[in-house]
Amino acid sequence: MDSDGDGAVAIATPVPSFNRTSFSKGDKPMNLIKLKRYGTSYLFLIPSFLFIATFLYYPVFLALVHSFTKWNLVTSTWIGLDNFKRMFNESSFHQAVRNQFIYTFTDVAKAITFPLIGAELIHLLGGNKTKYMFRTGFILPMLLPGVVSYLLWTNIYDPTNGLLNQLLHVFGMNATHAWLGEEKTAIWAIVMFGVPFISGLPFLIFYAAIGNMNYEQLEAARIDGATGWQLFTKMHLPSLRPQFKIVIILTILGSLQDYVKISIMTGGGPGVATTNPAMIMYNAAFGSSQYGYGSAIGVALFLIILVLTIFNLKFLKTDY
Repeated sequence: MDSDGDGAVAIATPVPSFNRTSFSKGDKPMNLIKLKRYGTSYLFLIPSFLFIATFLYYPVFLALVHSFTKWNLVTSTWIGLDNFKRMFNESSFHQAVRNQFIYTFTDVAKAITFPLIGAELIHLLGGNKTKYMFRTGFILPMLLPGVVSYLLWTNIYDPTNGLLNQLLHVFGMNATHAWLGEEKTAIWAIVMFGVPFISGLPFLIFYAAIGNMNYEQLEAARIDGATGWQLFTKMHLPSLRPQFKIVIILTILGSLQDYVKISIMTGGGPGVATTNPAMIMYNAAFGSSQYGYGSAIGVALFLIILVLTIFNLKFLKTDY
């Protein structure tokens, strides 16, 4: 408040403030200004979107359409839901679904237990050099091509000169098994592939998350008398919920799409003892030229993956 020489009182009137971004600049809408500013970036993104649309979304759309047809790449005849009816009525597909349940359940169990245990044990080690040595040892197998691993384990299971049978003979067990050739053992031989099951990516995810935990809170809990098991169950596991979510999703995706391992190790045999839906889809499409039926199996796999992913996201709720 100001007072002039005549005693009159002048009341200061506040001047309204304006947000510059709410007006157009040079009589041009702000959207046009942003488009002009970032137009080059959008242009560089267009080829990527075109590539994704051409080689990802368009084939998915074609598979959805052809799942209702009898298609052999030459002729396409609309048959409605016949492919899906055939899929659900075939006993081989039923067996493949049962096998897939075993594969997926065991793959998820292995992915969220053994890599986590390995990451926890390495964090408990004293020296940084020791940690680095063990960490490198668990990560190095990631550099080995998957095909090489599959062939290596196929030789381990070899009934004549395989390492597994040789070890059994050393311990006085003279029974020789064709581990990948017997119906009772073939699927479990595939499940046991990769012992000790510390795969590189889940291990790195858990190891990085454990290393980023709040050290002060953990130290305060130790001072208050918390045991190692209490720290693991009450602090580590709840903090790792986002990591569990992503590991489970990636493992389910990999398990449902796994074709190469089974193809190399058993070819789906003996009979259909180790086959899975992905192998039936591949054999129907590229082995028998039944592309419509193969597309129907692919659509079914997509829906299964979608439902399991949504369930996982809802079940493992996090704040991230």
